[in-house]
Amino acid sequence: MSPHRNSQPEFHRFIDLPSSLFRCMGLLLCGLPFLLGFVGCHGDISSVPNINNAAEFLEDNAVYIGPSMVSPRYGHTATTLEDGTVLVVGGSDERFLTSLDSSEIFDQGASVGLNEPIPDTVSGDFIDTDVEGNLMLLTQGGRVFHTATLLPNGNVFICGGTGDALFAQATDVSEIYDISSREFAPDFLQLNQDMITPRFRHSATLLPNGRILIAGGQESRQETIIDPNFAPGQPGFQVDINVFPSLKSMEIFDPGALAFIPAITTNGDEAEYLSARGRAGHSMNGLAGFDGLLGTTDDLLLSAGGFQTLSTIFAPQFKMPWQQDTSNSANFEYFDATTGDNRIAAGIVAAGRVNEPQIINLGVHRRSTLEFDFDTEDGIIDIPATPGLNNIVLIANGDNDDPACPTGSGSNDLLVATFSSFGPSNGLSFSLFGGEATLFNNIELVVFDPMNCASFSRSEADLVQVQTRRTYNGNTIATTVGLSAGGAFELPTPTGCVELMQGTCANGIVGVSIYDPFYNAANDPPWDPTGNINPITHPTGIFGTFINVDGLIADDTLDGFAEGSLLLALAQPKVLHTLSVVPGEDGVLNSVDDRVVSIGGGVSYFPNFGDEPATINCEVIMLPGTNAPDPTP
Repeated sequence: MSPHRNSQPEFHRFIDLPSSLFRCMGLLLCGLPFLLGFVGCHGDISSVPNINNAAEFLEDNAVYIGPSMVSPRYGHTATTLEDGTVLVVGGSDERFLTSLDSSEIFDQGASVGLNEPIPDTVSGDFIDTDVEGNLMLLTQGGRVFHTATLLPNGNVFICGGTGDALFAQATDVSEIYDISSREFAPDFLQLNQDMITPRFRHSATLLPNGRILIAGGQESRQETIIDPNFAPGQPGFQVDINVFPSLKSMEIFDPGALAFIPAITTNGDEAEYLSARGRAGHSMNGLAGFDGLLGTTDDLLLSAGGFQTLSTIFAPQFKMPWQQDTSNSANFEYFDATTGDNRIAAGIVAAGRVNEPQIINLGVHRRSTLEFDFDTEDGIIDIPATPGLNNIVLIANGDNDDPACPTGSGSNDLLVATFSSFGPSNGLSFSLFGGEATLFNNIELVVFDPMNCASFSRSEADLVQVQTRRTYNGNTIATTVGLSAGGAFELPTPTGCVELMQGTCANGIVGVSIYDPFYNAANDPPWDPTGNINPITHPTGIFGTFINVDGLIADDTLDGFAEGSLLLALAQPKVLHTLSVVPGEDGVLNSVDDRVVSIGGGVSYFPNFGDEPATINCEVIMLPGTNAPDPTP
């Protein structure tokens, strides 16, 4: 066995997946990279991604160490493709000082030869070559702060970004990854048109019509400033500087025409953010409109978090986090896909969020609440199902971007969208919850982390939604939960800022947080979605508790949320990594046996940009109940 495939030691509940190195076909293509000192197993022309029946059986309620990446990286994008593989693009291997032009694919069925039968179990591997055996390289050079958006035809749109985190200009050329050839920008997919405004730290979100809305971010700009230390006309009186101000503008990418067009409202105005100077480093996600269906023409796109620069001239002169002359965007706004209008919503989120804020819509898989029995002093009341409550929107993670100490806000937000059918966006209004148990139109909320000592949030950490099994009135159903892992938490002290990556405040940052919209920590039994242990006692449809679990110091055992039965933690502290939902053994994405894979990341967060290495680490997170029989929908 080659050195880079040595078995790794057990770490708490971590289990190594068996190596698939010897299934690589051909000594020349698979062995040569090892001789050259590369890591990972490069795919060859006789080895193609194959997800069908090729996912390894893994016991649930555990975290597994997966195969090593080909290239260490963080700040990359990771996109789950329709075949269940994950496309990893760009990022950096030197703490954002340079960018990578390489790409690779995580495939649970990698290294399965065309003429070989599919084995019962394979560990998976990372492939970094196209179908002809050439390295998968971005055609326009390396990128960080870019976006990757899955297109309706299964290809991936790579947009914007920049070459480093210091002084490089915003990238003006985008490209498309072709799933059939595993190439970037083959001849028939070349984009000859530049973006209307080159940008990075933007969002790129699929619209119901198959186009991509590109919003906000930062641009590169030359500005002339006056130095008052010099008299007019003297050398140095006027100085040209390169700055990176935030953007209000939006534009559309049309995959059919392979072109960029302005985002225009039905009134003929340019669509743009309504914040004074836009927003960058934000998050955007979809809301189902009045029809209650996500992916239809009346969808809305919600933006939250990020920052705006205070002025163009005084915008940051390089792109590292924690800059002066920026302000957090505590408001949230939404884009109406029907009219092209952008509107600022009433209310503000609990705190400004920068550095990987996340929005997930946990209601997209359920169009109504569940009926349930409500116990009162006068007897049992039958509560009927309530249709249309399909937007349970969680805004979480991120920090305040303080240059001295970028601490997490310690708070999360829950939004519920309702429609009256009268007025703009069909009378949309938001109910914003957070901080305490409340009662609002018979909808109870318990939000925020059930911590022992203080509120907690993660910076530079991903957040995904994954289906799991729940039991209600003896019936097993599928519901969606949010899952976050890793990240960083900064603690201000009198002498500076202390980075806490693990074992902090009864919640190891290597641990896993689960947000369950149907769970009430005060009334429900310990959280366990399997069997009849955890009936949903209050399935009013909009509930919320963050359950923090880890393998170091489990606050759930002290508070009684899991009674020590759910101790999930990554093997390695990491930030700027990605979490991706991948299929389980059934090979079908978005089913109840899905699993979550954590890819790459850095081993430090603050303040050591430039001298801490990225990682080749890959881990697979299995929620409890993943291997149980399929529930009734």
